[in-house]
This record gives sequence, C-alpha cells and structure tokens, in this order.
Amino acid sequence: MRAFQRVMAFVSLGVLALAILFALLPFTFADTVRCGPALLGSEPRAGTPRVGLVEPERDCERTGRSRLATSGFLAILAVVTGAGVSQVQEPGKDCRAGNHGDCHGGWPAMVGLNRFACKCSCHPTS
Repeated sequence: MRAFQRVMAFVSLGVLALAILFALLPFTFADTVRCGPALLGSEPRAGTPRVGLVEPERDCERTGRSRLATSGFLAILAVVTGAGVSQVQEPGKDCRAGNHGDCHGGWPAMVGLNRFACKCSCHPTS
C-alpha cells in the first residue's frame, strides 16, 4: 500500500467518524428550539413552547432526518472513496523491469476481464 493510499484510508475514517459525530450532536432549530441528537430521535427538550411558526415536534423531527441523510451520504461517500483509492495499483515490478511475459494479471484476469489484466501501460488492449 502506498503512502497516498494510507493517508486516504485515514482521511476516509476521519470523515466517517465526523459523519457519525454529526448525527450524535444535539442541535438548535431556528435559534429557539433545542433538539436532541438526530441519531437518537431528535426529540425537542421538555417544556419547549411553540414560537411563531415553529412547531418543536415537527421541526426537530424534520431537521433530524435531514441531518441523518447528510451524515449517511457523507459516510457512504467516505467508504466508497476509501475503497476506490485502495484499489489503485501501480504496475508490478515485472512490468517495470520489462519482463512483460511474466506480468501476472491478478483478479481482473480471473473474472474474465483480460483487457484490464496486466497493469502495464505499454501493452496494447484488445
């Protein structure tokens, strides 16, 4: 694993942790209604009165769902990015040394994707 892949793995884990933390933090809606954590139901604090057009029950629930959707999207994006970066491979040492006959294909050749089997950029694709 290259240094860039290691860094991206830790960045992905960091984004995943921030997404979970974002869903676990209590929040304030419209600077008047204090709501609980979105991951735990985003219930309004006890004794919160209705202020103008703000309905604590409805608004806390909807904002909590929005926070959950945002954190879920960020978590999925972090996992997909980390998995994608981990699959980036440089050409093997056989290819770099010029021994193209010894270039082994790896998993793409096993599943029938011979076009992507060798990681050498000098091979023609068929």
